[in-house]
Amino acid sequence: MPSDLDIEFNEECIIEHNRLRALHGCPELILDYELAKDAQKYAEHLASVNELEHCTDTDSGENLAFFTTTTVAQKKDFTGHFTQVVWKSTTTAGFGRAWSKDRHSIYVVGRYDPPGNFSDEFLENVPPLIMNLRSD
Repeated sequence: MPSDLDIEFNEECIIEHNRLRALHGCPELILDYELAKDAQKYAEHLASVNELEHCTDTDSGENLAFFTTTTVAQKKDFTGHFTQVVWKSTTTAGFGRAWSKDRHSIYVVGRYDPPGNFSDEFLENVPPLIMNLRSD
């Protein structure tokens, strides 16, 4: 287990991802330390340039988000983020986060393997909701 990773943050992300995946009957993700290391490195890059841009040099699936003291933003659309989270054939994930130099923004990167969000595989990889969180 790499000592330079925020293991607690990664474990919390895996728990939340697996909670959402269970609602769709998807198998649990396993924390991958190499993906987490790559995600952390890229989060640090994004924070250093203070921009939210997808990495063009990765074979992994990727979700990006940033939070500021006044707003929350995600790269592109929520639907694409969510489908990667519940993408059935994805088995491993890792996460990183880093503060901008001015400490006003935090960048969060999720990396996934195998990657998801292929339109021709959507029906077999994004099952419908099977459980509802509401307890009416």
